[in-house]
Amino acid sequence: MGKTLYVSDLDGTLLDGQERVPAFTRRVINRLAERGVAFTYATARSQHSADRVTQGLTKSLPVIVYNGTFIRRGERRETLLGRDIPPKARRRVGEALAEAGLSPLVYTMVQGAERVLWRPDRETPGVAHYVSTRKGDERLRPVEDEESLYQGDIFYYTCIGEREELLPAYEALRQDPALSVLLQEEIYRPGEFWLEIAHRDATKAHAAAWLKEYLGCGEMVAFGDGLNDLPLLAAADRRCAVANAVSVLREAADLVIPSNEEGGVARFLLADTAPALALGEGAGAFTLGLYRPGDLEELIRLFYETVHTVNPRDYTREQVDAWVPSPESVDREAWGQSLLAHYTVVAWRGGEIVGFGDMDGTGYLDRLYVHKDFQGRGAASAIAEALEGYAWGLGAAEVTVHASRTARPFFERRGYRVVKAQQVERRGVLLENFAMAKKWE
Repeated sequence: MGKTLYVSDLDGTLLDGQERVPAFTRRVINRLAERGVAFTYATARSQHSADRVTQGLTKSLPVIVYNGTFIRRGERRETLLGRDIPPKARRRVGEALAEAGLSPLVYTMVQGAERVLWRPDRETPGVAHYVSTRKGDERLRPVEDEESLYQGDIFYYTCIGEREELLPAYEALRQDPALSVLLQEEIYRPGEFWLEIAHRDATKAHAAAWLKEYLGCGEMVAFGDGLNDLPLLAAADRRCAVANAVSVLREAADLVIPSNEEGGVARFLLADTAPALALGEGAGAFTLGLYRPGDLEELIRLFYETVHTVNPRDYTREQVDAWVPSPESVDREAWGQSLLAHYTVVAWRGGEIVGFGDMDGTGYLDRLYVHKDFQGRGAASAIAEALEGYAWGLGAAEVTVHASRTARPFFERRGYRVVKAQQVERRGVLLENFAMAKKWE
């Protein structure tokens, strides 16, 4: 199968509502990148803007900017792939924009330097806001006339304004075979629309497919939230939409993951990469995914059966009966609430659940159970890998757990130490377990 390439949109997907990579997401992705996970982003933003909002995020792979116009790598931002707009198409764009009375931001290369040109005498409120929020950006160059505006090797145009004033130019250009033309609402400024024009192959989808082949990856997983992410998801082998995505994208996705504000991409990555990270070449017998409310009944059944078939080697029949007398004795409301509130992952083999585990927001590993017929096959290690990664993302100083006698050797092999033995009461019966902790090396 080969390595998996993970490609995420930025705004509304990886970034939160303040245009930041949340600390949790940053810590998770950086840790996974250090361990060889192939993650990158694809954005409509410029290199300059993307660098600004992803500060602190490891960029071990080339990144896709300007909606796929460029793929660049390294600190020096070496261009691996670039797509300028052909001269004839540039003339058609200029004519269509003039006919619509629009004056764009023009992204171009002038004597080897990237520039963003605009006419201050014709700027819209949207363009004025764009310029005002990018003070110190060395690419910005005001010009006085049309000849100066359309100079150099142009690779991107942006017009910012109301939808109605941009629509005529969009309609005039959207069928042009040489162009990729998008009209969409600005995510951070509702009511403001952007008309974006680039080379026909300057799409996230084309760039991500090129990068997948360049890196020799056998699979691509894509994440998005907006209409302009539809082609990216269509080009992927597995498609994920964050919960805050537009309905069309959610419907096109294979899986809807938690929202950008909840660090959905990072949560998914922890689960999806855990089997390979924990087991290496031994992974593949099962997959790990995020908990869904519809899983509850099967998890409760697995919990009951595991306690009554695996734990009796370390506890008496009276003790396991006190632990969980029957599946019906489990408080569904309490379990459902805690599994949703916690970071909960579920191990699957085909259509069957073979294990699950969850962790709260302090780094406390609450539950970890594996099906009686799937013991010793790596599921527990993969689940623990994902949960420990979640604790790292939280910034927790250590992971804690209350381990049964049965589970204690497993946690000790993972570097946990016993803090104390303790007796807990269940339905009037005492059971021994162990408070354990694992600190980061």
